[in-house]
Amino acid sequence: MTCYAGRRRGWSPAPSSGAVVYDRTTGRSPVAYNADRGFRSASLVKLLIAIDVLERGAGPTDREQVSRMLTMSDDGLASMFWVREGGPALVTRTSTELGLTGVRPPEVSGRWGEVVVTPRDVVGIYRHVLALPPADRDLIVEALGAAPRVAADGFDQHFGIPDGLAAQWAIKQGWGSNDQAMVLHSTGLVGPGLRYVVVLLTEHPLGSGWRTCARSVTAAAGALHGALPGI
Repeated sequence: MTCYAGRRRGWSPAPSSGAVVYDRTTGRSPVAYNADRGFRSASLVKLLIAIDVLERGAGPTDREQVSRMLTMSDDGLASMFWVREGGPALVTRTSTELGLTGVRPPEVSGRWGEVVVTPRDVVGIYRHVLALPPADRDLIVEALGAAPRVAADGFDQHFGIPDGLAAQWAIKQGWGSNDQAMVLHSTGLVGPGLRYVVVLLTEHPLGSGWRTCARSVTAAAGALHGALPGI
């Protein structure tokens, strides 16, 4: 089972995890572990979908649906956009634009949750979001900041950053499983002025139990306090 130290002063990573903390004030990464290791994205790919839809000229309905897709982690809307925008082509298009070196489309084109991402590239995605035109940037950040505890599929999406860090946040979480592992990811903008980009990507053995996995990711987030001055 993937596990982490619960200590507030330091984080003890497991081989099946990857993490990056990026400080937007200093331009440095006080935490970087398995930063270039690939993980199945689960719902983190919704960030790429949102960027692509908005940059290609979204109308009012699309913008409302992008917001709901992010806030509620709505899989139905993600699937709709995925098919409409070309699926794997969307991944190739956005990863090229953003200069993401570790992102890969899924082996089976319809399985958007199987897109491969790395912790370092997820940081790059958030940095790109913050550089978008103000209306698009605000739509995404406000949607992530409004994520309720219960997602569209009934999953408790406040594991990791929300429950582990007593700070302002705007999050995109990911969860899912396949025949190899369970994945739970907690990522987002954290702290006063959303100073930090925090990315925690994890894989767990099948059968570990979602609550147990979620508690593990929350412990990992809590142990990052020492790397986040001002929180």
